[in-house]
Amino acid sequence: MTEKEFAQSWVDIIKKELKSFPDDFLKETECEVISLPGKLLFLPPPFFNNYQITDETGETYISTDDHFKAKYILYGNRTKPANLKLPLRDLHIYETVRDYEKHLDAFLKDMEKDFKQTFPNSKGFKRISLQVFNSLNLTRL
Repeated sequence: MTEKEFAQSWVDIIKKELKSFPDDFLKETECEVISLPGKLLFLPPPFFNNYQITDETGETYISTDDHFKAKYILYGNRTKPANLKLPLRDLHIYETVRDYEKHLDAFLKDMEKDFKQTFPNSKGFKRISLQVFNSLNLTRL
C-alpha cells in the first residue's frame, strides 16, 4: 500500500463515519439561527483576546471574545450552509465543540495507529493526516 492509497482509504472511512456538525452534537438546547455568508471562513490569531472570523477577501464576518464560539462557527461552516443553529448558552457551545473535537481526535488517533502499523519507518503522518482532513474540508482548531 502506498501513502496515497492509505490517505484515500482514510478519506473513505471518515466520509462514512463522520457525524454532522452541529446537528449530531447538539443536545436538546435552545438555539438561535444565525446566517452564514456561504463562503470559506478563516480564524486569524486573536487580537487583544478578540477573535475576528473573516472570509477569503479579509472582510470580517463576526467578532467574538469567545474562542469556542469562533470554533463553533468555523466548524459549522464546513459545508458552507446558509444558516447555523447556535446554542444560546455558552456552556452548550463549549460542550458541542468539545464533543465534535473528540470525534475528530478519535479519527486522528485511529489513523495514526494504522499509519504506524502500515508504515513503521515513515515520519509522514502529519502530512498524510493533513491531506486527509483537507480533502474532506475538515479542520481541527
